[in-house]
Amino acid sequence: MPDQIVYALALDPDAGLRDVDQNQWANLEVLLRDTAPGDLAVAVRTFVSAGSSAVVGIFDEDRLWASLVVSVDNSGKPALASTLRAPAAEAGGDMSKAANAAVKWVQAHHGPCSLGFFVDKVHAEAVLRASDKATAIRTASASGGLVLSPVPPALAIALA
Repeated sequence: MPDQIVYALALDPDAGLRDVDQNQWANLEVLLRDTAPGDLAVAVRTFVSAGSSAVVGIFDEDRLWASLVVSVDNSGKPALASTLRAPAAEAGGDMSKAANAAVKWVQAHHGPCSLGFFVDKVHAEAVLRASDKATAIRTASASGGLVLSPVPPALAIALA
């Protein structure tokens, strides 16, 4: 398992990988190269309900460039990491349609999905670099570069 994703999610060595698309995973590694250890783990603990999953899709020129599905156990600890697979990974053109397909795929293969975060690559990079993540997310949303669905209550409150 690549180290950058392990550190960013603070994955336990016993956490599993399933259905990993190597191209998406490699792109995710590039995106997360400057992410501090545990950064994404904080987001997972804060915004992903115990016993559910989160899905993140990063789009570049209307195609899925990278994705991450994180399933957490009943204690809220990341237990499984994955990427999106077909047909969810192949839905192109409209980020909203692709997001809907991705969430349905996660629900079918990983159970309940409590967070769907779909963003274009430019805004994903901006969010990761930003000291004020909420403002960066609001900026992505205002520009049409973000689809957030489903939105957990804690994230809705943080973005209000």
